[in-house]
Amino acid sequence: MDDRKLETMQPLSLAFVGDAVYSVYVRSHLLAANPYLKPDALHQAANRMVNASAQARALDYLRKNELTEAEWDIARKARNKSSATRAKNATIKDYRNASGLEALIGHLHLSGNTSRIDALMAIILEIGRDKDD
Repeated sequence: MDDRKLETMQPLSLAFVGDAVYSVYVRSHLLAANPYLKPDALHQAANRMVNASAQARALDYLRKNELTEAEWDIARKARNKSSATRAKNATIKDYRNASGLEALIGHLHLSGNTSRIDALMAIILEIGRDKDD
């Protein structure tokens, strides 16, 4: 996508796309790692990773250890926006931070930077695995 067009997009619109991309990465990872799990078990495992609290923890880790200033700026702008909706089982802070992570993933996806998404998602998936242990 054209960089000028991407820069004018609303942060929460980027989060809209990023949410879908993030979910596909998590579900693909879970299915590859657990090919014999029943769909209900896969769904439950995905829900533990694709929720506002888990995404907020992931953004916090990435911000401290991995993100460039430009990437943090994208996430920061989205997390500072208020939304008409919020997650049922999350704090406002977690919901906004999750939106920041989703906006960053959406931005990277729309800019065609799949290698960076791959790198960040590998870290996020490892964080999730460590939490389960």
